[in-house]
Amino acid sequence: MLIGDLLRRRAALSPHVVFWEAEDGRHTYAELDAAANRVAHALRAEGLRPGDRAAVADAGGFAYAAVHFGAAKAGVLLAHLNARSSAPELAALLARLGPAIVLYGSVLAPAIAAARAALAGGGRAPARWILLPGAPVGEAAREPASPPWAAPFGGWLEPHSAAEPEALACPPETPFQLLYTSGTTGVPKGVLIGHRAKLRQGMTHALNLGLAAGDRVLSSLPLYHQYGQWLALVAVPLTGATLVARRRFDPAEAWADLRGGAITHLPAVPTTLQRLMDAPAAAGAAPPALRQITYGGAPIAAERVRELRRRFPAARLFQGFGQTETGYCLGLHDGDHDRRPDALGKPDVFSEVRLLDEQGREVPEGAVGEIVARTPYLMAGYLDDPEASAAYFAFGRAWGRTGDLARRDAEGYFTMAGRKRELVISGGENIYPAEIEQALHGHPAVAEAAAFGVPHADWGETVVAAVLLRPGARATEPDLIAHCRARLAAFKCPRRLAILADLPRTASGKVRKPDLRAAWLAGRIGQDDPP
Repeated sequence: MLIGDLLRRRAALSPHVVFWEAEDGRHTYAELDAAANRVAHALRAEGLRPGDRAAVADAGGFAYAAVHFGAAKAGVLLAHLNARSSAPELAALLARLGPAIVLYGSVLAPAIAAARAALAGGGRAPARWILLPGAPVGEAAREPASPPWAAPFGGWLEPHSAAEPEALACPPETPFQLLYTSGTTGVPKGVLIGHRAKLRQGMTHALNLGLAAGDRVLSSLPLYHQYGQWLALVAVPLTGATLVARRRFDPAEAWADLRGGAITHLPAVPTTLQRLMDAPAAAGAAPPALRQITYGGAPIAAERVRELRRRFPAARLFQGFGQTETGYCLGLHDGDHDRRPDALGKPDVFSEVRLLDEQGREVPEGAVGEIVARTPYLMAGYLDDPEASAAYFAFGRAWGRTGDLARRDAEGYFTMAGRKRELVISGGENIYPAEIEQALHGHPAVAEAAAFGVPHADWGETVVAAVLLRPGARATEPDLIAHCRARLAAFKCPRRLAILADLPRTASGKVRKPDLRAAWLAGRIGQDDPP
């Protein structure tokens, strides 16, 4: 079965069941299937053939779901771009990707316009730009005005049939989507994911979450992330459930939905769970229908687990751990939360996880090793990057090197020990310090920069940086942070920055980031909690 087959079959089985419920209206599975068919026909009318590339840049929305399934039905490789990207980031990604068409949301209109201008005249500049419907206004969705060089989504679809397009003849391992992650250099890599891998991941999580027809899932997860993808676009259609979609997370609105919307499932990241529990509305009655809370990105503190139990006494907890390349590989199920809330969990029944040293040897119990996973959701490789693909599969084509470090105890629980690639997870977003350092190095006053993560009560972690200025140069903390904000998505930028006379180094001259982090936490440089 292919991804397009999933929607076609669900629409035939449950045509009148609501798939998407949001501020801008309700859409059934039959309506989603018809919209996806129109997208497929529109893409083919643009001249795209199986294997050709397109891109979507938005946080979510019913149109996003239609584009996802429509591209899959047309056999087009669809790249999902982070909606929080800056114009330079978008331009760089699109230049490398070379899509024939870009579909984007109004929230990204200024960044897309700037990226388009930067790409003008380039050999791989997209030929077509399509503006997706905007955010809702009142009871109806507003179709934003399109610039002269972009077509409105509704008008682009209108000439095309809602009939099922000609079926694809391709193996289920064929990549149909591209999700972006970052490497140790901070340069995003395109992760190729096949139909079968995506379907398997949705099936596994439908089991983990106990999803069934009639369930209602409240989600503000962005659809360009793996988490939102397998949940909203695979697990929900697999079971015939309903997605109650919100474009942003607001604690008061979430509580109103939970108490009045018959919500059965709540997917979240630790940051949103903490905000939910800290909101004034949390003092009221528990949501009557909620029976499952799912979160990922990082473990949550033991005291927060106890608070979750008090706030949601009828809800089961599940934490999933993995990465874009491997999909889910470790899980902390409900009963494990009371015994081992600090753990990442254990491998699921379909996956194997090993802890290896640099030579690929298994480390002993209690020792730190790199998490290397064999899952049925493993990526096909990195787009146009055979060297990075070979490095990822260095221990065998069936095993993915995550770059995360962990320990395994006698009971088989895995506990995070650190991040080999210096990954910072802030509010569920992955941030690589090298990318921030690269931006800081572009400032004329900066001689050297080192970025690192520190604990944060709300976001889990936040990024700070230490900077060494060029001799005689002058720059202030606000200057350098503003410099970063002009070049990076806001969530990647350092919240605080220390300008130092020197940086601690190893004998070989490398900056000792653990020393910088310890000095920050001890208050010897900067402070760990932004004002």
